[in-house]
Amino acid sequence: MECDADRLWSLITRPELLSGWLGQTALSDTQRGGFTIATGAHVQHTGIVTTCAPPHYFQAAFNDPPHHPSTVLVDVVPAGGYTHLILTHGGIHRGMLHSYDVLWTEALDRLKQVAEG
Repeated sequence: MECDADRLWSLITRPELLSGWLGQTALSDTQRGGFTIATGAHVQHTGIVTTCAPPHYFQAAFNDPPHHPSTVLVDVVPAGGYTHLILTHGGIHRGMLHSYDVLWTEALDRLKQVAEG
């Protein structure tokens, strides 16, 4: 992406900026690192950030009842005038693969527009 690493880090970690490209995002008042993301009319994803090393890396567990939580790993890698975002979502239940593929493809397209625009 044609933006600096600090801007990209803010876009992927600040709830008010996440809401602009991923879905309405709120941090939990009751659990440090907890979050809720509304990605559709009746679709919410909840989870908790389990590891965070600003401004380059975080890991979150996405709750997916009745299945086990899946894990999202995000790396921000500066490279000259560009910044690479590496997002890995593992442990997804087979029945949810298509849904998450659509979610991340559309969300990352919006992120690129926001980051570069």
